[in-house]
Amino acid sequence: MDENLVLNSKRFWNNTSKHILGWSIFITYEITYIYLMTGVANLNNYALNYTLNIILFYFNAHILFNYSTRKFKRAAFITILLVMAEIALFVMIKYPVNYLVLGDEFMPKSVDEFKKSIFSNAMRTFYILGFSTAYWFAMQTNKRNRRISELENQRLIEQNEKVNLQKNLLQSRNAYLQAQVNPHLLFNTLNFIYNTSVKVSEKLAETVMNLSDMMRYALTSIDEDDKVPLEKEIEHIHNYLRLNQARFNNKLCVDFIVKGSPENLRIIPLALITLVENVFQYGDLQDPDNPALISISIHDGSLELELKNKKRTNQRGHGHGTGIRNLRERLDNYYPGIYSFNIQDKENSYALKLTLTLNE
Repeated sequence: MDENLVLNSKRFWNNTSKHILGWSIFITYEITYIYLMTGVANLNNYALNYTLNIILFYFNAHILFNYSTRKFKRAAFITILLVMAEIALFVMIKYPVNYLVLGDEFMPKSVDEFKKSIFSNAMRTFYILGFSTAYWFAMQTNKRNRRISELENQRLIEQNEKVNLQKNLLQSRNAYLQAQVNPHLLFNTLNFIYNTSVKVSEKLAETVMNLSDMMRYALTSIDEDDKVPLEKEIEHIHNYLRLNQARFNNKLCVDFIVKGSPENLRIIPLALITLVENVFQYGDLQDPDNPALISISIHDGSLELELKNKKRTNQRGHGHGTGIRNLRERLDNYYPGIYSFNIQDKENSYALKLTLTLNE
């Protein structure tokens, strides 16, 4: 069961029990007082009239007052007029109701008795309405206090969120400052290694340079549109291929093809390399008869990336899932509705085609 429903139900029954107890005490007090003063107690008469009084009490508080204060600009004046009309109407209704339920023995026997009865009933109605009005004001005060408490809690929550936001902002600034220092140290170190290794091994120096270029691209700040030139993303793939070929002594069987010009086109950074990395991580790249294919075709502002590779027989896990899932989320944010994936995951091979419109 819904927790809010249970809470509201519990609150309703708590309030109902309080009202029943309050009316029980009030009615018991009045009947006892009248009996002690007059020695008469007609329960039928009391039951009917107290029922009418209770109806009047809640009608005035929950219907008349709420209606007048919400619907009219001059609420106080209109409310007074409605209360006067309410008193007159209730006094008029009381006599036929008493006659129908209790009979003519409770009806006034003379004109003077009728006038006294009207005055007595009017004062009684005014008396009940006084309690009802006090009850309505108490409800409004309680609602206002509860609203103030809710606003105060909301203000405290917002202050707490603001403090956490400032704390996170400070942490982000510190991380940004660290990022400014660490890449600087990294590139200086790589430059030192390159200058040292170039005297010993040209191949080693080239590998260090490729690594330096890859790290520089990965750590370079992106522009305001959160994108980078497409040619830099393609060059990053080139460096990644050269680095892996150096690792495996140029024994990797990979065909890398680029068709079309990437000029003036932009893409979110590290999008294509995420898919290319899967080829190296899960593909069998040392079979000359089944070379992996990395093909990029660019035409009229659209890009098509096609990947094909033979699967390694000793592959652990399924692979390809997490990187593509994360990339899909990024593409959904930046290219909603203008990209498509086509994946063919077979037992011994894997193929992927990404089509992406970049000029929108």
